[in-house]
Amino acid sequence: MTEPLDLPRHRGIRVTEIEGRGRGVVAIEPIRKGELIEASPVVRLLPDASPPRSSPLYDYVFAWDEPPFAEAVAFGIVSLVNHALAANATLACDIPGQTLRLLAASDIEAGEEITIDYDIPLWFEAR
Repeated sequence: MTEPLDLPRHRGIRVTEIEGRGRGVVAIEPIRKGELIEASPVVRLLPDASPPRSSPLYDYVFAWDEPPFAEAVAFGIVSLVNHALAANATLACDIPGQTLRLLAASDIEAGEEITIDYDIPLWFEAR
């Protein structure tokens, strides 16, 4: 039997409806720069296994920097974090643990939406 994965999640976050943006993630207590917000397990995808644009999964695929894998689908709240150019969070691939880590890139106040820069050509109009 393998060791269980430590999949922490900050207690101060909630998923909620964000007006004009759909579901999103909001801090319900302050989160300090550098703090781990969530570690989400992933399923790694080979380049030819990427979901087609018509698939509902297409919007939930992240780049994954572990050849031969090119992308990953994350399971957890990280999948619901919305885009912002001036994002307050960032992502890091944890290759040995096969998780996608969401980290605070700046101090995030209670009530503030948690956002990341998707860093890809957007398929929607950014606000």
